[in-house]
Amino acid sequence: MSRKVKISVVLISASVVLLVSAASVLKSLYGRKTLGELVFEPDYYWADKTADTDKWKFVKTFAGYDYFLYVPPEFKNDIHNEQAKLPLFVLFHGSYCKDISLGRYGRMFTDRKVQDLRHSAVLVLLARCGYYSDCHDTSMLIQNLLIQNECIDRENIIAFGHSQGAYYAVKLACYEPRLFKAVISGSGYYQVSTKEMLKILPIQFWWGNAKNDKGIYEQAWESGRRVAKYCRNSVYAEYESRGHFWVELDDVDPGTGTVFLEWLDKVLNE
Repeated sequence: MSRKVKISVVLISASVVLLVSAASVLKSLYGRKTLGELVFEPDYYWADKTADTDKWKFVKTFAGYDYFLYVPPEFKNDIHNEQAKLPLFVLFHGSYCKDISLGRYGRMFTDRKVQDLRHSAVLVLLARCGYYSDCHDTSMLIQNLLIQNECIDRENIIAFGHSQGAYYAVKLACYEPRLFKAVISGSGYYQVSTKEMLKILPIQFWWGNAKNDKGIYEQAWESGRRVAKYCRNSVYAEYESRGHFWVELDDVDPGTGTVFLEWLDKVLNE
């Protein structure tokens, strides 16, 4: 074997090793890790009070959280059916807005526009005070809800937040990246660190901000653009003059023309 051939073989071998190593690193960074075995905590599992309507189940936990849970009518009496694999939307309201959370955001995600994409459960989680603060407690609540409702797919949970709720949804995703498959943030202002960015690369984001949302936009635009650039199938929708808004079902990203419901359809059904 000539010297040139030997050098070529060595270079090819080195290139193959580098490609395999790069693919391994990318798989490690972008591969979603699941929750695994759920943690049972009685204060989040057992209810202090419950009430049922035709559509929603209201639960007051001993841990101090109140929530409304919607399960599609087809599965309301079949919550232990693991084959149902229902996606779950977890909805976070803005500061001191929990009294309108059910009617505003619960209405959106029980709408046929969403439910026709795929039958989904919806959790309207009310903050203990006027805003959300404890990521560990919220993670425990969601895990114990999954234990009770085996019809929900623990690998297909999507967070939706507005204002402080959007800030918190991103913060919670950074705290426990195994929890959410996707995060929808409207007028949120969480600033994602480089260390956190590496943890959330597998999570899909729809991140919306408006330039005239003073005090919020300045905090959020850089993280929104980084998330859209590096996190898979992610969108940063930036508006000129929409103010302080929440993401609506008919939204379109003005930069790329991406339609929110089409993006959501892909997230739900991949």
